[in-house]
Amino acid sequence: MIVGQTIRVSDNKGVIKDSIPVAKYVRLLQMSALLGINPIITLGAFWGTKLGNVRFLALPILGACALSLGGVLGYSYSRLMKHDKRKTGSMFVSGSFTNIGNFGGLICFVFFGESSYVYVSMYKLLEEFSYFIVGYPIAKMHGEGEGTERKKNTIIRIITDPFVAVYFISIFIGTAINVMGFVRPMQYQTVNEILIPLSSILLVVSVGYNMRIKAVKGYLRECLAIASVKFLFVPVVITCVAYFIGLGAIMDGLLLKVVLVLSAMPPAFNSLIPPQIYNLDTDLANSAWIFCTGMLALVVPLLYVIQSII
Repeated sequence: MIVGQTIRVSDNKGVIKDSIPVAKYVRLLQMSALLGINPIITLGAFWGTKLGNVRFLALPILGACALSLGGVLGYSYSRLMKHDKRKTGSMFVSGSFTNIGNFGGLICFVFFGESSYVYVSMYKLLEEFSYFIVGYPIAKMHGEGEGTERKKNTIIRIITDPFVAVYFISIFIGTAINVMGFVRPMQYQTVNEILIPLSSILLVVSVGYNMRIKAVKGYLRECLAIASVKFLFVPVVITCVAYFIGLGAIMDGLLLKVVLVLSAMPPAFNSLIPPQIYNLDTDLANSAWIFCTGMLALVVPLLYVIQSII
């Protein structure tokens, strides 16, 4: 993130030549990770794991519940603060949309190794559906100043986004090869152990480049509210539910630990999209995203300690 922000500052100050399209190259980093590297990781993860335990099906349900709970809490905080509709919409998406993949996937890889990545993919299986079926329509209800037809076309474009399609195709192929009984080559684990951190580095650099730090000071109260949603209420509730349905008894507690980490992630980069297309409070959403992402410096060490004792 520091590298990305340094590139942005250097570009704004003219340190980087005007002839170099920095924003274009940053976008290329994102596309390379999302369309090139991540599908290979996801396919290999689903290919190389045993998916026979029916309790594995709880992971995508827990993931969707975490997104819903975060949205409800963000909305509730906004009502308590007596926000207008635009701010309420931004609070909702900031509380709901979560960075499960870029940060969550990388942290699980660092903590638990390549074998945990399939459970990351399963946990986020319903993420896109939750965003498009629930998140975007609710954000739309709180928007202003944009025609209905344009909003409808925007939702259609998002649902048919190649990033979403590639993700589900890679899951389908990996699962199909797994079910057909083909053994994954041992070298694939080594490949994933390189690609997982590489993908996260590329995406996090692009996150750092897009950060707008100055807006945070005007929304400190909202940032603290979203931080409590993301790092306290949602992980406590979702991890307790995961424990009581027995995930702690599977694979020496690995599934429970993965749920803990993934339920305690900051707002996703996607949380900045609805405020832009529906004319919500973009500065609020941007501030919550920056503030909570920065808090990972404190949250990640705490998660490491907690997961080591459960």
